[in-house]
Amino acid sequence: MDRTSLIQQAPATYRGFQLDPFQQEAVAAVEAGWSTLVVAPTGTGKTLVADYLIERSHAQGHRVVYTAPIKALSNQKFKEFKRLLGPEAVGILTGDVVINPDAPVTIMTTEVFRNLLHLESHRLAGVRWVIFDEIHYIDDPERGSVWEESLLFLPPDVQFLGLSATIPNAQELAEWLETVQGRHVHVVTSFERAVPLEHHLFEPTLGLCTRERLERHARKLEARGGYWPAGRRMNGHGPRLHYPPVEPLELLQRAGPDRLPALFFFFSRRLTEYYAHELARVEDYLSAQDRQEVRRVIDETLRPYPDSAVARAQAYFGLWERGIGFHHAGLLPAIKDVVEELFERRLIRVLFCTETFAVGVNFPCRTVFFGALQKYDGVQYRPLSNREYFQMAGRAGRRGIDERGYVYAAVDLNDLSIDALPSLDEADVEPLRSQFTLSYNTVLNLLRRFPRPGEAEAVLRRNFAAFQAGRARQRLESEMAKLARRAESQDGRPPGKAQRKARRALERLRKELESYPGPEQFEQNFRRRTRVLEALDYLRGRELTSRGEMACHVHVQELLVTELLADGFLRSLGPAELLALAVAVDYEPRRSEFVPARLPFALGPVHQAMRAISHAELRHLGYTTVRFAPHLMNAVAAWVHGKGLDECLKLGAVDEGDFVFAVRRGIDLLRQVRTAAEGDPFLEAAVAEAIRAADRDEVAVVL
Repeated sequence: MDRTSLIQQAPATYRGFQLDPFQQEAVAAVEAGWSTLVVAPTGTGKTLVADYLIERSHAQGHRVVYTAPIKALSNQKFKEFKRLLGPEAVGILTGDVVINPDAPVTIMTTEVFRNLLHLESHRLAGVRWVIFDEIHYIDDPERGSVWEESLLFLPPDVQFLGLSATIPNAQELAEWLETVQGRHVHVVTSFERAVPLEHHLFEPTLGLCTRERLERHARKLEARGGYWPAGRRMNGHGPRLHYPPVEPLELLQRAGPDRLPALFFFFSRRLTEYYAHELARVEDYLSAQDRQEVRRVIDETLRPYPDSAVARAQAYFGLWERGIGFHHAGLLPAIKDVVEELFERRLIRVLFCTETFAVGVNFPCRTVFFGALQKYDGVQYRPLSNREYFQMAGRAGRRGIDERGYVYAAVDLNDLSIDALPSLDEADVEPLRSQFTLSYNTVLNLLRRFPRPGEAEAVLRRNFAAFQAGRARQRLESEMAKLARRAESQDGRPPGKAQRKARRALERLRKELESYPGPEQFEQNFRRRTRVLEALDYLRGRELTSRGEMACHVHVQELLVTELLADGFLRSLGPAELLALAVAVDYEPRRSEFVPARLPFALGPVHQAMRAISHAELRHLGYTTVRFAPHLMNAVAAWVHGKGLDECLKLGAVDEGDFVFAVRRGIDLLRQVRTAAEGDPFLEAAVAEAIRAADRDEVAVVL
């Protein structure tokens, strides 16, 4: 059925909204029972299609699962659908939170969905549809494999709806999905924004300008060695500058007050806080009536939270009552809830935030500002990709309110080469690339489900990375065959210019061909990991041992956790020590954190297990994957013992939101341990007590 016919069959409105053609096409495809991939720019209303599908499925008595990349988005969707459909109809599963898990509409993180597919697929009985919101996370270096496995192992009787921001190779993704699922996948694409974007760059010596004008200006400055050819230091210290540094708040002044409300993105938590306070020194955007409304919203939003969280929120009242705020992952959930509610009601006119604010949850504004166009990715400072830029820039422009959205970006030529700037053209967004990697948990679950020789390997050959590599190899081999014919000498004569050029091109393509993995490389990686598992007695041949069965239920540092569980070490720990250990597993400390001189208990058995795993990995893989960082152990143990948040934070140099996140992550891991240790009432009781004692006050999730 063609696009026009589909649109003609679809409703024109939903929830009082006039549907765009791409929304109508997607709704009609869902009604036809087809798995559907919807690709459209950020802020154009893709989630309306998911809302339609959820309401329709619920009305028809079918189960539907909604998966999201982050817990905050899962929590938000749970609240939304609980209000819409009633509390009995909606459940949530995020590892650390389990409410009504067998409800007709179940909200969960993609990690939980993938784990259910592997271990408890019976709990998905009756599910007719799965929604993958932000499906472009398949490209995420750390978590892309989870999305790929979820799609790879989707049951044949379950359809999916995938929602994504702009990706140029949506058709390639759909073709891969058709090969692994054996059914039609309908692709709906839209490249039109409901509200067009207007892009501006700002450089101190040039002011507001287009990318083309800045490029010409920068080339001239670059040719003469910068604005100050010898460079100079600011205030006699700091890095040597060749160009005037950017003052980000000048962007707000240049843009003018008619560009509000605005999101101002920085890639540093401290900078969001600093500039919010700096702006509050000189600006007050609210009237007396607005301030009364702010106080009412604060009281209303904080009502479900404990008094301790309300007391901590008071430190932010002065900012909020001036129409200014900041938002980042280090804030308490109660604080983030207030900020989000105030911004949604247009009572915060300028919100300084990190990029996490741009993921999933819909918070449009008139203008988006960038304080910088480069970020630290955990390894190095690098320029923003085009996809990252548009993920954030796409929040500009409110449908039905603004004729256009505005985007202003500060460019500091001391930090960023002109060639590294995003193109500012959404057509240049990078294609999705598979990030498939094999975890030990995946290897064990594959062998558990596909024990016969060659079965698990055959499944591996169907991943998106292999599909993309196969396509690329076919293209390169075809080009190489043409070049090889051109490069052949004629009648024994010496090669001419055209032949030499063809041979050079052929050599380049041969090197490029070597960079694409063949199916044998995935199988080789699989065999290497099975050797590690055999060396540690998780596998005997292709059969799982008791250790291997335990590790199937653990999804974070599964070897380390299983070693400590199997050897009985976890049984020797009390509730506070158990959670302290769980938080330390796979923990990534920030640069300001430190390891306490004294810890709640001796880590000898932990280090012994780490050495055994590392030895096996270095022998068979050439590197180790073990991660354990005890930086928060004292703080977490104190929390389980009933200490207040302030007292716990003194024991670790960590933001309050990070502490809450770490404890909730520890609760999630202890739930996995409890499942793996089923049948051990002593350990199960200790885990239950640890979770009960930790899940309180600021750490408790309010839904």
